[in-house]
Amino acid sequence: MENIKFISKGITCSAWYIPATTDKYMNSRGRPCVVMANGFGGTKDTGLLNFAEPLSKAGFDTFIFDYRGFGESGGFPRQNVSYKNQREDYHAAIAAVRSLPNIDRNRIALWGTSYSGGHVL
Repeated sequence: MENIKFISKGITCSAWYIPATTDKYMNSRGRPCVVMANGFGGTKDTGLLNFAEPLSKAGFDTFIFDYRGFGESGGFPRQNVSYKNQREDYHAAIAAVRSLPNIDRNRIALWGTSYSGGHVL
């Protein structure tokens, strides 16, 4: 697991990048990646590894991030749930993932739970 920082609307956001443990889905452009965030006011350290680790073992890279103002990400006010901001953070996370080596830019999946399930639709 690698700690990654990326920028969303000028604010530094925190993420964990977990490469796949197998190259099962590797092609000439790289591996697929699943971008994940928790619902409502959750943070990356509240259960998302339970989903990311099996995905990694199955051959998918995973990228788990904290929204601006939550967890290890910067930003004020803290713990302010904003649908607009959280959607923007997903877009910034996708851009960050697309810049990582060995990621197939055309095989990025979005994963959300609870409130973030709506963001990824």
